[in-house]
Amino acid sequence: MKKKQVNVPSLPPPSLLSGFRMEISGNREAVLEGCGGVLEYSEEAIRVRAGKMSVRFTGRNLKIKCLTADSLVVEGYLTGLEFIT
Repeated sequence: MKKKQVNVPSLPPPSLLSGFRMEISGNREAVLEGCGGVLEYSEEAIRVRAGKMSVRFTGRNLKIKCLTADSLVVEGYLTGLEFIT
């Protein structure tokens, strides 16, 4: 049996995540609740305000599938996730 190493991103302190929730389905979709607006938008990167920080998704063919006043769905081939304080 082979062991597989998985890189898990380090999460920011809970104080920076207040009121923000994210659910990721594989590498194809991410649902964000409690976000405060879109800061960057292209097919290669989407960055949104999330509490006291921002979250940046990178990948290919990214798009915002659904957008409401405080949530959105990012769809595409996700290759990276970055928490920016």
